[in-house]
Amino acid sequence: MRISLLITFFILPTIYSLKAQNETDALKYSQNNIFGNARFIGMSGSFGALGGEFSSLSQNPAGIGMYQNNEISFTPNFSLNNTKSYYGANHIESDKMTSNISSLGIVFSTKKESDWKRINLALGWNKLASYEQDIRIEGINKNSSIADKLLEIAQGKTIDELDDFFSYPAFATDVIDLTNNTTDSSNQYLFDNGNYISHVNSNASKLQRSRFLSSGSKNEFILSFGGSYKENIYLGATIGFPRIENYQRTYYSEDMLEDTINGLQAFDFGDELSVYGDGINIKAGAILRLAKNVKLGINLHTPTIFNIEETYSTSMTTYFNQEGAYSYNSVYGYNSYQLITPWKAAISGSTIINNFILINLDYELIDYSFSKMNSEIYDFRYENEQIKEKYQQTNNVRIGTELNINPFILRAGASIYASPYKEIDQNIQNYTFGLGVDNGRYFFDIGYILTQGNSKYQLYSEDYINPIPIAITNHNLVMTAGFRY
Repeated sequence: MRISLLITFFILPTIYSLKAQNETDALKYSQNNIFGNARFIGMSGSFGALGGEFSSLSQNPAGIGMYQNNEISFTPNFSLNNTKSYYGANHIESDKMTSNISSLGIVFSTKKESDWKRINLALGWNKLASYEQDIRIEGINKNSSIADKLLEIAQGKTIDELDDFFSYPAFATDVIDLTNNTTDSSNQYLFDNGNYISHVNSNASKLQRSRFLSSGSKNEFILSFGGSYKENIYLGATIGFPRIENYQRTYYSEDMLEDTINGLQAFDFGDELSVYGDGINIKAGAILRLAKNVKLGINLHTPTIFNIEETYSTSMTTYFNQEGAYSYNSVYGYNSYQLITPWKAAISGSTIINNFILINLDYELIDYSFSKMNSEIYDFRYENEQIKEKYQQTNNVRIGTELNINPFILRAGASIYASPYKEIDQNIQNYTFGLGVDNGRYFFDIGYILTQGNSKYQLYSEDYINPIPIAITNHNLVMTAGFRY
């Protein structure tokens, strides 16, 4: 099954990515994937008019009104992420296996002797997005070097003006140098005038290698409450506390260098980024029973307000014929900022056919141009303008179905997420499958997602090298065990 997939957090920005947050971060942390428990995943996250499912409380909290018993559920997740890079004639494949918890929840149901049949409360957490990835790239380049970008960053600046993370490490390890590096008796440069040269010949053959490792996820702790009015109207609200954890490390090297100045043979460059963010949002929803087997669902999500903190550093090592090796490790940088994600609204419909086939359809609206970044120490005016310029309102469609074939329940689903970009048509399409057994007291479900698609990885700058094509295949298997009491 071929799936066109946009994974914005794998489309890496230029070499400046560690120094400033940008519109890419706003989009990355605003998007969710299909995660949760196995029944929810098996129906491709299409649950807006169904309810009675813990993961749906992060979507339409009115579903809490469907619960008639106390319930506990636990869902582990097993993932295999495969990437294949295409750099010239070299095709490098890598795999990353991970396991974690996709959902954990408990629901308390209280019956009432009134028109309000139940008042229910739920708490727990759901996984919303995954940042797991391992990308390896290797190829021969005869046209450019990362040294070209480092030289560009340094040009026109005195040594004291070089930045701590890119240009100064390149200067300190002699990848770049002053055009005239004559010094006086106190070892001070006499011609510190911002004119630099590179010790790498851009047009000579060189072997470039890169490995990008990313881990982490976005998870949401939820507190939901709601109830059922005459079994015809179900209302609910969720207070969500999402948390972002994302760790990235990049290893980059060039060796087999030809025709370099001063006998430079090879060099390594690395960067490290840790991102932590805590947020809060409110979700409200309703499910209306229009007929015995027909229901309509609506829900609205407020923007999530994230407070995000980042730490980052870089390192560089060079290897020379005669002089040995030079190394430089940057200081640790720190950034903090606030991210406001878009509003989200959805309408859903569900029906049961012959007490045998259940179908649910969700239609969701989200405007990614609404996102905004703020900070007390930095003016995000340019980044916020780019958000409005590049992103647009999108509509997402999810459909899921269940077939009750006693004693088993078969599930399948599909979803289409429209491109968040105004000028790039990059849709997300997912297909999911599931199987369950439910005896009323205990239930066990399995859900599976296969995702295939393409992305691009920027080695250092589009000014010097085209992005490297990446083929991505993700397998996710989840299993939910739960009981009611």
